[in-house]
Amino acid sequence: MKALENPFSKLKDNIKIGKTPRIQQELAACLQCGYCISVCEAHNQTPWESVTPRGKIYYLRQLSNAGSTDKLLGREVALSPYFVDAMYKCTGCGNCEVVCHANIPLVEFWETVRKWMVDEGVGPMSAHKGMATKVGAVHNPYGEPPSKRGDWWPAEVEKSAAPEVMFFAGCTGAYRQQSLPQTGVRVLARAGVKISTLGPDEWCCSSPLLRTGTNKYSLECAEKVVEGADGVGAKDMVMTCSGCYKTVSTDFGKFYAKTGQNVYHFSQYVEKLIAEKKLPLNHEFKAKVTYHDPCHMGRHMGVFDAPRNVLKKIKGLELVEMTRTKENSRCCGAGGGYKSQYNDLAVNIAAERIKDAEETGAEILVTCCPFCVVNLTQGAKQAGSKIKIMDLSEILLKVTAPIEKPAEGAKPDAAKEKPREVSPDAAAAEKEKQAALEKEKAAAAEKEKQAALEKEKAAAAEKEKQAAAERERLAALEKEKADAAERERLAQAEKDLPAAEAEADAEEEEEFIGEDIWTDNSPEALVRRASWNKGLRCRKDYGPNNIPVAFVKPKVAVYILEKGEADAAVKKELEDEGWIVLSFLEKDVTDGEEQAVKIKAAVKENRRAHSKKKRR
Repeated sequence: MKALENPFSKLKDNIKIGKTPRIQQELAACLQCGYCISVCEAHNQTPWESVTPRGKIYYLRQLSNAGSTDKLLGREVALSPYFVDAMYKCTGCGNCEVVCHANIPLVEFWETVRKWMVDEGVGPMSAHKGMATKVGAVHNPYGEPPSKRGDWWPAEVEKSAAPEVMFFAGCTGAYRQQSLPQTGVRVLARAGVKISTLGPDEWCCSSPLLRTGTNKYSLECAEKVVEGADGVGAKDMVMTCSGCYKTVSTDFGKFYAKTGQNVYHFSQYVEKLIAEKKLPLNHEFKAKVTYHDPCHMGRHMGVFDAPRNVLKKIKGLELVEMTRTKENSRCCGAGGGYKSQYNDLAVNIAAERIKDAEETGAEILVTCCPFCVVNLTQGAKQAGSKIKIMDLSEILLKVTAPIEKPAEGAKPDAAKEKPREVSPDAAAAEKEKQAALEKEKAAAAEKEKQAALEKEKAAAAEKEKQAAAERERLAALEKEKADAAERERLAQAEKDLPAAEAEADAEEEEEFIGEDIWTDNSPEALVRRASWNKGLRCRKDYGPNNIPVAFVKPKVAVYILEKGEADAAVKKELEDEGWIVLSFLEKDVTDGEEQAVKIKAAVKENRRAHSKKKRR
C-alpha cells in the first residue's frame, strides 16, 4: 500500500517570519469567549481548537507578544506549518463576526492575516497559487483562453450598441456555469433592457485571489474592468455572481477606482424592474421553495430582502425559511478558497446545509451564487437528497416567458357569391370551357417551371452545404491548432511565471516608489469621476471622431488637452450636428469638480435646446 504523503513534509517545522501584521487592536479586543466556535463550519469539519477563530487569534497574540526575552533565549519568532493550514481552513463566511461580542471585523481580519502570510512567503496554499498563476497569465483562475470569454452570450439576445446595462458574467459564469449569466441576460431582455458585455475584454475581478491573500493583480484587473465599462457608457452594471458583486462594489475602489455604473446584483435589479412594472411575471410556479443566503451577498453586503421579495411576487410559489437564515445563515462551504483546497470538507458542509433545507419540506433550494449552486448540488448528491438546487435567474426564466396566445382563427371568408346562372347559349358555354382549359394548361406550365427552379435551388443549396462543411472542417483544424498553441503558451507561461513575476515586481517597485499606484488620477479620469458624482454618464473615445469624453444623449463633447483647443474642423462638424464642444487644459484640472460643473451646465443647456426643437 502506498504511504500517504504528509502535506507538510516540504515545510520546515518552524517557518521564520519578519514583523507580524498591524492587528494588535483586534488581538487585544478578543475576549476568548468562544461564541465563535459553535458557528464555525470549518471547526465542525476539523474539530481542533487551533482551527477555531478563538484558537487562531490566541496563536497570533502569542506571536505578536514575542519580545526581548525570546531574543535573550535564542527563540525565533516563527510560524508552525499547522497554523498556516488552520488559517486556510476557513470559508471566510463571517458567521464568527456576526456573533462576536467584541465587534471585531473578522472577515477583513482573516484576509489581512492571509495577505501577511503571502507576503511572508508561507501562503497561499497550492490550489490558490495555481489560480493566481492563471489570473496573471490569462486573467481567469481556470486557465481558459480569453478569446472564449464571451462565448456564453445567448445568440437570440441582441447586444446593444448603446446599452442601459453592462452585464458582468464573472469567470465561473463565463467558463463553467454559463447557463447562469445566459438566463440572467434572457430575463433582462424580456423586460426590454438594452444590454451588452465586455466579452473577451472582461477580466477576473480577482475575488478568489483577494480572499486567499494575493492582491498583486487586483489593480490591473480593476482598471481593465472599470475603464472597459466606462468606455461602453452603460448606466448600470449587473451580475449573477455574489463574489463578483462584492468585489466590484467594495474592492475596486481600494485598488483603482469605483465603477461609473450603479452596481447591482441580478436579484436587486430584477426587484427594481418588477417594482417599475417592466418585468411581468406571467406564469405560475407551483412549488415549495426555501432560500439560501450566499455569504458574499448576505452577511458581507447586507442583501437579504431583494431575492426574497422577488420570490414572493411569483404566483403559486410558497417560500419557507430555514432555521438558520439571513445573517445567521449556514455557509455552503464554497467560499474563501476552502473548496479549491479542501473540496471534500466543503461538500460535507454543503450536505449539512441540504439537511437544513430538507427540514422545511421544500422541494427546491434557491440561491443567488454560482459557487453555492455548484457546492450545494454536490452536497445534495452526497446526502442522497432529492431536493433541487436552482439559481433565482432560472426560476425567473420560467415565469417571465411570454404567454403564447392561441392562434387566432382565420377570419370567416366572405360568403362566396353564387355564380350567375350560365346562359343556355351553347356558344357561350363552349367559350367558358376553352378558357378553363387554357387556364389549367397555364397552371401546369407554371407548376413545371417552379419545380425546375426548386430543383435548381436544391442543387445550389447542396453545393453550398458541401462548401460550408469543408469551410467548417478547415476552421475546426485551424481552431484545433490555435487551441494547441494556446495550451502550449499557457504551459510555458506557468513555467516562466515565477521568474517573470519576480522581475515584474522589481520593475514595479522601482517605477512606483513614492507614487500613488492605486488610483487613476489622470486629468481625464478626474473629470469623468467628478461628472459621475453629479449623475452624468459618459462614454470614452465615442463615435467616428473619437470624442475623448462624450455625454451622448445631451450631445456634449469634452476634450482634455495638454495645450490649445479641439481640432477646428472636428469641432465645426460636431457643432453642425448639434453638439456642444468643451475644451479644458490638463494644468487646470485639480479634482475635476470645476470642469464637471461646466459640463453639467452644458448638458442642461443642450437638453433644453433639443426639447424646444422637438416641440416645434
